[in-house]
Amino acid sequence: MDLINYDSRLRHLMDVDFRSILTFIVFVDTGSLYGASLVLGCSASSISLHLKRVRSYFNDTLFIREGRNLNPTEYAVELSHQLKLAFYNLDTVCHGESAVADCELAIGENKN
Repeated sequence: MDLINYDSRLRHLMDVDFRSILTFIVFVDTGSLYGASLVLGCSASSISLHLKRVRSYFNDTLFIREGRNLNPTEYAVELSHQLKLAFYNLDTVCHGESAVADCELAIGENKN
């Protein structure tokens, strides 16, 4: 195996701060620094620092300041959704449980 040219997509992930990514997801879900700080058990300034790292990593502002509020852009909402799904998949692999609700899919004629 050529370790120098090992899968560049995997090597690139070494630069990702996953705690900051998770903080970003929680912030988008809760809608506020305060809400995210309560969920994560850290200060609002810590949340702000993590969000700065995520903005830098994705090279996008991700949020629009409106008065005292910091609102996610459409891109940030979609990005958060995609990242959350990726983390759910990772959790499923690590813990062997389905991260999504079990459901039954039936294809055919409804005979009611």
